[in-house]
Parts: sequence; structure tokens; C-alpha cells
Amino acid sequence: MTLPAEVTVDGRSLTVESLVAVARHHASAALTRDPDALRLIEESRRFYLTSGILAYGDNMGVGANVGKILPKDSRREFQVRLTDALTFGLGKELAPEVSRGALLLRANALVKEGCSAIGLDKIQKLMELLNADVVPVMYEDGSVCASGDLVPLASVAQVIQGKGRVWYKGRVLEATQVFSETGIEKLALGEKEGLALVNGTSPSTAMAALAVYDAEYYVRLSILCEALAIEALGGLTDHLDPYVHRVKNHPGQSSAAEMLSRHLAGSGLTRNIEELRAQVSAVAAGSAGVVETNIELQDPYCLRCSAQLLGPTLELLDAVIRPWVEREMNSANDNPIVNLTLRKVHHTGNFSGFYVALGLDILKLAMFNLADLLHAVKARLLNERYNRGLGASLAGRHPGLNSGFKGVDIATTDIFGKICFLASPMSIHRRGTESYNQDVVSFGFAAAKYALELNEEFRRLLAAVLAILAQAVDQRVEKAGRVGAALAPRTREVYEQIRSKVQFLDEDRPLHDDLETIQEMIRARQISV
Repeated sequence: MTLPAEVTVDGRSLTVESLVAVARHHASAALTRDPDALRLIEESRRFYLTSGILAYGDNMGVGANVGKILPKDSRREFQVRLTDALTFGLGKELAPEVSRGALLLRANALVKEGCSAIGLDKIQKLMELLNADVVPVMYEDGSVCASGDLVPLASVAQVIQGKGRVWYKGRVLEATQVFSETGIEKLALGEKEGLALVNGTSPSTAMAALAVYDAEYYVRLSILCEALAIEALGGLTDHLDPYVHRVKNHPGQSSAAEMLSRHLAGSGLTRNIEELRAQVSAVAAGSAGVVETNIELQDPYCLRCSAQLLGPTLELLDAVIRPWVEREMNSANDNPIVNLTLRKVHHTGNFSGFYVALGLDILKLAMFNLADLLHAVKARLLNERYNRGLGASLAGRHPGLNSGFKGVDIATTDIFGKICFLASPMSIHRRGTESYNQDVVSFGFAAAKYALELNEEFRRLLAAVLAILAQAVDQRVEKAGRVGAALAPRTREVYEQIRSKVQFLDEDRPLHDDLETIQEMIRARQISV
């Protein structure tokens, strides 16, 4: 899907692609010009300020201090103190794209139906910072995503006030210095505004959207890898027949089989089961006893069961994970929530990140599912007992003297082990915190962060598998011994893209640079899916 050049922040229409366009590719973002939407924001703010309602986090303390009623003249001071107290990230700095995504989503949440009752000037300031690429520094540790991502979002509130540290032109600088250089003016926080900025799932959801976007590309590329593996191993296509998958009932499985069939159309390397049955029948003809043959009428599970394995991942991404993430992206996710129509202020739990937590834990398991398949394919291709004549470790010339992909074999098992570890659900480790006010938390922030880490490992695995598949295909075509033995047009395209950057391994050489090259091709989406 094409990324948009400009994104409108209106509280309802952001997609994974629009977040990636702004966060990663610096597309411009514009606040909605819908007069009704802007009127709601301003009217909601006026109603809140004049209502006199006793409201959490404004004239009441927060968290375990909820029973402490604050004097009227302390309301603004309290917002500053609150955001100062929460400015406490630890660990490594998160990538600037996460901060950019979080700013976009915070603005989008605060726009939605005016129900956050924040001043329009604060939303406009978020947009100004985003388009100037002056974004707060956030850290990898510090959020349980229960009362939202309080600690990471405190950095947003700080920067609006001209405090804290920011990313600017690839460097981490003090906000005061950058504001002075760029002419950006700081704002003072009014009643409820600090809380509205820090109560929300925006950083977790930004990471979730980035993870989903990358995962979807990796899934499509993995399906192409599977098609290449079927060709490299001289596999059958009988198991991809549409009837087989229709009677199994699962739409994702049928889609996976259809994609594999389309990728393999026109291949000269796959085998026909009826031709093989005829060969076996000819060998067994006239025998009254057991006849042993090396002709295989069934492929191993990593080929024959691939659609059944790929199907759940496709369905989870399309029907569960992406919809959950995009709904969260367009949600009002702070507390309290103002219903302007009924003139009510609701104390809510919309800041909870349970959809992000469970959705990204599911994503990690879905990606493990594919990694398991790729690892099995890799292991079979490199084992001369099972790779149908391709030789030990796919060594080019003189196997034994040359070790081929032996080092890659070991390294990818290390990578796969890390994927297995990272796929473990984060949300099952939840613990209460904040004087047991937050007695149930989501851990959505960590689940999303680990999903991004798993994607990094998955990309490395994909790079290695693509190098191995290109080598295997070369050796299969050489050994095929028949005219017209060739890849399908679709898989040939992928093969040629790899071979344009990485050459056949004829004799042993260091492979680090080759795999880094393929990794960069994947990162830049230069391999068409």
C-alpha cells in the first residue's frame, strides 16, 4: 500500500500506513480544518473550565492520592508538578520514529470529539513540533501502559513547556536550545492539560503500528521464500490444490495456498504427483513383495503443511491485530473523558493498553510461527541427508574443503532461539503498581517494544534464508539436467533481485557483508512482494 504524502489529524482516519509515513518518512501532518471538529474542542474546553465539576487529576489528586482534594488556586501548578514527577525514563533512547509516531497519535487522540477538554493551542503545538521534527526523547523503560504511558508521555508535556530533551537533526539537545534556534514558543499548562497529555497509549500504539507495518511485509516475503523453497527442493504442488483448502474451511489457509500457487505458476522445478505416481507404478509393476523406491510422493511438512501454517498468521494480522491497532490509533485514550452533549465528565479506564498488549503478544507468536517454518526450511536445505542432492551446507565446489553455509546455519539457529524467547507473551507477567492503585496493568508498552525487537531478529533470519535459497536454486538448476528447468516468473524476480547484489558462493568467503546487504534490501523494501 502506498504511503500518503500528507496526513490529516482528525481523530478518526489514521491508518498504520499514515503513521509510518509521518513517523518514519517525515510526511507532513495537518490538523483537521473541519470547523465542527475544532468547535467541539473549544466548546469542550470552555464547558470543562466553567463546570465546577470535581474531576480526577485536576482539583483531585491522581492515583493513590485520588482522595486528596486540591485548592482551586493550585490546579495549574499541580499540572506542572505532575508532569515533572513523571519525567523519569530509563534505559536506552527509543528511536525518533517512535517519538514522532507518539506525537501524531497524541494529537489525534486529543482531537477526537473534543472529549479530552484540552486547549486547542496544545494540539496545535504538538503539530508544530512534529512538522519541525522537534520531538521528545523517550526511553525504553518506564511504562506499564496502565494509566497510559505516563512516563514516556511526560516528555511530551515537558517539551510543550520548553523543558526536557529533544531529537533535532539527528542529535539529542535541550529543548530550550532548540526552541531558541527555531523560534518555537513554549506554552504553559492549564487545568487538566498535563494529565490529558500524559494519560494515553500513544507511544505503545506508535510502536505497535510500526511493528505491524514491518511484520506484514515480512510475512509476504516469507511466503515468497516458501515458494522458492518448494522449487529448490523439487517439491510437489498437489498440496496447494484449492479443493484441499476449501474443505479445511479456514480463509487464511486458502489465501496462503493461492499465493503460493500464484508464485509457483510456470515453474520448471516443481514436480507433478501424477507423473511420480506413474514412475512408482512402473517400478512396482509385477512385484509380489515390498518394493522400495526413492521417489517421494509426499513432501516434508515444511513444504506440504506450509499453507496450514501460514494461514493463521495471515488471518491474525488482517482480522485481529491490524484492526485492534488502528482502532486504538483513533481512540480517545485518556481520563477523565468529557461528553459535551450530555455535559458529563466521566472517570474512565480508556488509558489502558490491553488491546495493544494482547494484540502485540499475538503478533509475536504469529511471527514466531513463520520463523519456525523458515528455520525448518533452512535446516533441510543445508543438510545433505534431506536436501535431495544439493550437497553438504550448499558448498559450491569441493564440499568438505569448502564449508559453504555452515556458519550461517549456526548463526540462524541463534537468531531463531532469540525469536522464540522474544515471542513469549509479555502480558502474562503483569504486576500491580503505584500503591496498588494500578492493581491491573497491561504491559502494552513492553509488548510493543519486544515486537519491534523480534522483527529485527526476523529480518536477519529472512536475509540468511534468502541467501541460502538463492544458492540452493542455483545448485538445483545446475543438477536438474533437463532443458527448460527454471524458476517461476514470480520467484525468478526475487532470485534476480538477490543475485543483483549477492553472488553465488562458489568457494568459501566471509558472508557478513552479503547478509547485511540483503538485510538492507529488506529494510528498504527493495525486494518486491
